[in-house]
Amino acid sequence: MPIEQILRRSEELDDAIVRMLDLDSYPVYAEDRKRMGLSVTAASLSFDHARALRLLVASGFVSSAVPLMRMQFEATTRSAWLLFAAAEAEVAAAGAPLSAESQEAARSLPMATGMIKALRQASAAVPAAAAPAAMLGQFDKMQRNALNSFVHGGIHALRRHEDGYPVELVRQLIECSNGLTTISAMMLAILTGDTLLMRRMNRVHEGFEDCLTPILPGY
Repeated sequence: MPIEQILRRSEELDDAIVRMLDLDSYPVYAEDRKRMGLSVTAASLSFDHARALRLLVASGFVSSAVPLMRMQFEATTRSAWLLFAAAEAEVAAAGAPLSAESQEAARSLPMATGMIKALRQASAAVPAAAAPAAMLGQFDKMQRNALNSFVHGGIHALRRHEDGYPVELVRQLIECSNGLTTISAMMLAILTGDTLLMRRMNRVHEGFEDCLTPILPGY
């Protein structure tokens, strides 16, 4: 599939998710529901990263687009962790107003590997945590080293930027980003508490198999 077509199909997937969530009437969580509100914010951030990734690819800046998938992965993982696995003190640290003190306190919050571990542990008591733990864990296992290389200007970034990107790799980049988008969409559906919406969102990939990958290939 040409890159222009997969980008168009990705936008259609995004539109389908937005329509399903009905964002105009999406719940706004009060201060006493900080855990849920922060999880929504992280999922929304994941969507923004995915959209920016597609804009960069469309403009030919693939080397800058790849690190955004790392950022999207981190935001998606943060959303699931905040809802299912974070301790109350961790939620408070993540949601504190910005200051030198809160920034220092937030340094103790787990990064992706730690969050995925916590999700796996939480799944024994919270079965809904099992699916994101498994999917995000697989992504982390297969993509972490290459994405780190792009973020830090390592060998992957240097070689790809100099030699160019095969169309297949660009296609896989977009497909993997779309996969993360569907996880974030499921998080947003769960956060509404609407079981019908959850069931519908669990099938949002149907009809979009041409722009989603069932595996998470390495770069």
